[in-house]
Amino acid sequence: MLYEAPLVAFTVLAQTAVGAHLTMNGFQTFSKLPSISEARMNIARFAVLVLMGVGFIFSTTHLGSPLRAFNALNRVGSAALSNEILTGAGFLSLAGLYWLMTVLKIGSEGIRKSINGLSIVVGVVFMFAMANVYQIETVPAWYTSMTTVAFWFTVVTSGLMFGYTLLNVLNVSAEGINRSMMWAGVTLIALNIAFAVMHTLYFAGISTAIHSGLQQITQLSGYVAGHVVLLAAAAALWLYAELFAAPERQKNLFVVMAFVVLFVAEILGRNVFYGMHFTSGLY
Repeated sequence: MLYEAPLVAFTVLAQTAVGAHLTMNGFQTFSKLPSISEARMNIARFAVLVLMGVGFIFSTTHLGSPLRAFNALNRVGSAALSNEILTGAGFLSLAGLYWLMTVLKIGSEGIRKSINGLSIVVGVVFMFAMANVYQIETVPAWYTSMTTVAFWFTVVTSGLMFGYTLLNVLNVSAEGINRSMMWAGVTLIALNIAFAVMHTLYFAGISTAIHSGLQQITQLSGYVAGHVVLLAAAAALWLYAELFAAPERQKNLFVVMAFVVLFVAEILGRNVFYGMHFTSGLY
């Protein structure tokens, strides 16, 4: 079963969107794009905005009503959830504004770059704000720096893979940059696998008055195994797509498959995280 399905979807979608936003900005910084590629980049950026928007839709289903998100803003600065909503909305607004200004050629290039740079900063702050929501002292499985690390692994793996997929499917990227992104992504996935094992061992070692981390993680063992196996499969598909798939259509097919597999892996991993929710008290 999926624990807190709306939150699983929201966190993974948002982290993937921010990671893809960072990836495409990094790509644009280190490459010279012709005018036709800039138009395709706008399509890629719009896809990131859609992904982030879908994530927010899932988050409002958890709140029960979209209007409650506005109530949560009453405690900005003092409540972690309020900070998450504010920075998330800020990221989406700034990234969307930059996309709109670029498409319509509004404002000078300097102004557009400033807004884009601000969207990057707010996106990074948003990711830390999201992780901070789960730093709850009475929930031992979450009250650790490993929560922040786990969230960021989704940003740098699923986000990088989504950005890479968009750039390749839209025929924007170049072979040299593709190869570098692939090796970076596969390395990060390998580190993610190692961290997932460490995180699982940490979960298993938790013990409270009436809860056993080992018992809980045993019940979630299928999701743990699925997470690790699919991460490895995504890395293998990515390697094959970049090194062995010759025709462009075949390569793009394997790239899309790799992203889907990686995204599902992160969904399973996040389900383990929410499944480990229990308090240190007597209830």
